Formats: sequence, structure tokens, C-alpha cells
Amino acid sequence: GQDGGTRGGGQLGEDTSFRWQCVEQPIGKLLFRRFLEGAPGLAAAGALWAELEAYERCEDGERAGAAAALRGRFFTPGGAEHCGFLRAAAAAPPTGEAPPTDFGQVRQELLAHLE
Repeated sequence: GQDGGTRGGGQLGEDTSFRWQCVEQPIGKLLFRRFLEGAPGLAAAGALWAELEAYERCEDGERAGAAAALRGRFFTPGGAEHCGFLRAAAAAPPTGEAPPTDFGQVRQELLAHLE
């Protein structure tokens, strides 16, 4: 409600967290993405975030190609949009039992980097 910013008589707590303001709230997410687009050092991270979300919405039959394009665009060292903040293990092509289209670790590291 309209209680001056507190909830349950306590502190703002989670309401001021990065995740709440920039990931969960649509307007906060939009504004943060626009900020990332205009920040030269963060533009690639912002583009990766947008592409990960687009990937999550694509049809199952399109996922393998989309995953390969995403890996080529953001995980290739020396590329214009290479996201060097990702650990090699997160950016490495999956082997063994891991599905080649699982980007959960990449998303976690991306959000940790932006936070």
C-alpha cells in the first residue's frame, strides 16, 4: 500500500535490491536495459541479457540454432560482443549429459556481473 515505502513496519529490504528493481520490475528492467545500451563497457552484457530472454521464448525447434548463434556472438574471445566476465566453464560448449541449450549458469553469472 501507500505506507511511505515500508512494508509490514520493517525496512525496505528486498524492495531496493538489484534483482527486484532491475530484473523483476518491468519498468525498472526497461530503464536498466536502456542504461546498459548506452554504456560502452556494459552494452555487450545488456545485449546478452536480451538475447537470453529471446532465446527462452523461441520454439523448441529453433533452440539449437539460436543457442549456436548466441554462443558465437557472445562467447567468442576477441569478438565485438565477447562477454569476458563469464567464467570459461559457463561459456564453454556443453559436453556429456548437459543439453547444448542450457544457459542457466550464464544467466546467473551475467546478473551477478551487472549487480
